[in-house]
Amino acid sequence: MEFVAIKVKILSGAGKCLYPDFNQLSVVSQSGMDWSQYIDANGGGWKYDKKCGHADVDAVSPAGIWWGLLLIPEVFALEAIAQFPDRITRLTEVEFEEFHDGRCTCKLPDEEIDTVVLEGIKLKQDLGLPLTADQAKAIDPEDDAPGIRVNKKKYWKDVKVTKDLTIKDPE
Repeated sequence: MEFVAIKVKILSGAGKCLYPDFNQLSVVSQSGMDWSQYIDANGGGWKYDKKCGHADVDAVSPAGIWWGLLLIPEVFALEAIAQFPDRITRLTEVEFEEFHDGRCTCKLPDEEIDTVVLEGIKLKQDLGLPLTADQAKAIDPEDDAPGIRVNKKKYWKDVKVTKDLTIKDPE
């Protein structure tokens, strides 16, 4: 699916997150859904900055601001940018990937590890028994067999292939 990437400034106030009121967008009101339902049904879901939250401060995120990324239909993006120009920025795929990998998924492990599978393989190795072809695949991180495998949720290059997503860059 082709989406547009936007970066959303989420403010804080009275102990809660203050999102832009996307219910004001005609594309959302015409859908008959609340904006949060619209995004889940028609978009790629939220990706949040895991490096810095509302209470934290760094060069990208001052106190009181938290960033979220959305992959959404272009009609939503265009309306959102027009309605909330100080809170919404359209991103190129390169900008999205940099924020996604560097801030949203930075705390995810590089590999997914299935300890039950690996404990069985270790026991077999300790007993001096040869591994089956499937067990050998399980300890190859590049293979998708359960055991040790590359975390396909960490890097945008893998996510977009796994979920068949593309980002339409601004013209």
